[in-house]
Amino acid sequence: MTPAIVLLTFLVILSLGNHGYSTLLDPKCLEPNGLRVVGGQDARRSPWMAYLIRNGRFACGGSLIAHRFVLTAAHCTQINDSLFVRLGEYDSSRTSDGQTIDYAVVSIYRHEKYVNYRNHDIAVLKLDRHIVYNALIRPICIFINPGLQFLADSIHNFTLTGWGQIDPHFKMPTTLQEMSLRRVRKEYCGVTSSYICCWNPAQFSCSGDSGSPLGAHLPRGQSSIYVQFGIASFVTGNCDGFNSFLDLTSYMPWLYQTLLNHWE
Repeated sequence: MTPAIVLLTFLVILSLGNHGYSTLLDPKCLEPNGLRVVGGQDARRSPWMAYLIRNGRFACGGSLIAHRFVLTAAHCTQINDSLFVRLGEYDSSRTSDGQTIDYAVVSIYRHEKYVNYRNHDIAVLKLDRHIVYNALIRPICIFINPGLQFLADSIHNFTLTGWGQIDPHFKMPTTLQEMSLRRVRKEYCGVTSSYICCWNPAQFSCSGDSGSPLGAHLPRGQSSIYVQFGIASFVTGNCDGFNSFLDLTSYMPWLYQTLLNHWE
């Protein structure tokens, strides 16, 4: 496929996502996804969740964002990494909860200025083949409009979804978890303006949550749309402090260009 056709295809996909004040990276994220449980309990299906596997074991979380691409934290990747992404996962201890599909990661695109989890901690994984969406596998919604930082900054209540520990003394859960978080001042996390600092006095993110999506429900007509605004990066203290998330809105030009350069 020529670069011109790739560009045209990508722009058509983006234009289809135009919805009022927002443009969606992949409009197929708008399919109904049912109610979801929030607050450190077992989550219901989150069909965009990606289960990253290294050496046969769970490594990190991530989010499906388009037909061959998964978004995660850069520190979840390594040079010459051999990663697989499992989609459709919910409870890794069972096979009766729905079909899962594993994809090999063929390319890893980390931010060129990435240093560590406190600096440009974002990466895009390209999978070995196109994904066919179904009830259990579908991308998360992401706004790609320029100038939407004001919208992201106005949101104070978020949801984190992942397979990370809910307590440093507990073993890793096999079932997908959710917890609610509230935005607090960045000073509590010691992060720059390109990060979101959150806190929940009763629940904390921990090992295994890295790369997982931070999202929020926004009104859409008579219902709502669930949108990703952050990527789990690190937590202060011994899994009992403030949670830091890369502010995805701040990196939208980078994400857009990365996908455009490697769409096919």
